[in-house]
Amino acid sequence: MKIQFIIAGIIAATALLNAADTKRPNIVLMYADDMGYGEVQALNPERGKIPTPNLDKLITEGMTFTDAHTASSVCTPSRYALLTGRYAWRTRLQTGVLTGAGEPLIAENRLTLAKMLKERGYSTAISGKWHLDFHYDGPRATVGTTIPDGPITRGFDTWLGFHHARSMKELCKDDKIIEIIDPIEMLPRTTDFAVDYINKKAADAKNGKPFFLYVPFGSPHTPILPTEEWIGKSGLGKYGDFVMMTDGMAGRVIDSIDANGLGDNTIIIFSSDNGTSRKCKFDHLKEQGHYPSAYLRGSKADLWDGGHRVPFILRWSNGGVKPGSRCNQLIGLSDMTATVADIIGYELPDNAAEDSISFLPAIRGKQIMSEREAIVHHSISGHFAIRKGKWKLLLASGSGGWTKPVHTTDGPQVQLYDMSKDLNEQNNLQAEFPEVVFELTKLLESYVANGRSSSGPAMKNDAEIDIWKRDSGKKKTAKKKS
Repeated sequence: MKIQFIIAGIIAATALLNAADTKRPNIVLMYADDMGYGEVQALNPERGKIPTPNLDKLITEGMTFTDAHTASSVCTPSRYALLTGRYAWRTRLQTGVLTGAGEPLIAENRLTLAKMLKERGYSTAISGKWHLDFHYDGPRATVGTTIPDGPITRGFDTWLGFHHARSMKELCKDDKIIEIIDPIEMLPRTTDFAVDYINKKAADAKNGKPFFLYVPFGSPHTPILPTEEWIGKSGLGKYGDFVMMTDGMAGRVIDSIDANGLGDNTIIIFSSDNGTSRKCKFDHLKEQGHYPSAYLRGSKADLWDGGHRVPFILRWSNGGVKPGSRCNQLIGLSDMTATVADIIGYELPDNAAEDSISFLPAIRGKQIMSEREAIVHHSISGHFAIRKGKWKLLLASGSGGWTKPVHTTDGPQVQLYDMSKDLNEQNNLQAEFPEVVFELTKLLESYVANGRSSSGPAMKNDAEIDIWKRDSGKKKTAKKKS
């Protein structure tokens, strides 16, 4: 009789575990390329002229974070922080981006978002742009050349995509180049792969085997390549058409989740790696009444908010996210790792996600509780800014990026803005509040010295870091293109 009770208890416990297991959410993270805050029409109703019906609908169904920032205003460091929860300026990459055929920026032993989820039984996939470097065992742009240290060595089970914008003809699958294609085919092909992946994993997902799908679109980054069905749709030229096509591809991914009955138990996120590039003919768009950065100053590559404040839309019905809700709390996309860890009950080790805190409370409509006081911004030239509450300090005299003035020797060499009153960063208060400049500078110095901005034991950075860029005249570690 005692044995029967034990067996019954085991069966009941197993049933409870299985029930809990089926509640683990699928996670679909869509990450646009160079898509500023103002490109989503619902976020920029007065100055946004490009229709984005799918993302607008997602906003009505989920939560919009209005103060979400990438760790950098250019591609590679933004993606590194997203996947590792650590600022890329702690690595060898102090300026610019990577250009392919090099040592992976993510170290082999570093925990990634995908590795963490895989440890918890998730299937993991990436569909799109990598841009974190890998080697080629053979000639580039050649079918059959293998990739020994790409995404599938950093936690992903499968990958279809490309390295970066200038290698879009190389279609990669898992660990090799499988086809040389016309770059215009890349966005449709990778979206097809994402949709097919959801279709194939739907049955498993309903039976307690969730999936993580990372969809880093290669659009609307240059080259601007809308397919024929999208040309002329926006009325603002090919760039506007490409933004609409990006919205359309996001809509296909969302529709496939819903069509498979996975909508309630899937966290859907749409965001971007940085602001809109000036290469999209910024001034021409403004002449037509479209402002890609909405009401923010700057654009891609800059320290001003137009460079790194991005759309961040999250839908999760089972997580209690209220349709059409907004969150005005400050978050960084480096916080994805700690947030997902919080959701799945994963205890992060001390040597991982050093710049990541959980914003799960915000998703549930509560205040984020953390010992981290601020987030750090980084420009293409490697200049720093730090944001704490309403205050934002830039250790640069200009944009630190591509918007003029980039740097100036006239006037103050730092900028201090009260973001609660001056979102467009026009009124430099550094002379009026020297104590704030001092406080934020010391806080940034501590983040560098401790090797982390989250709580925990001090860690080591991979390189020496000069927050004032006194070595800016020396040879750079990466090219300044993106």
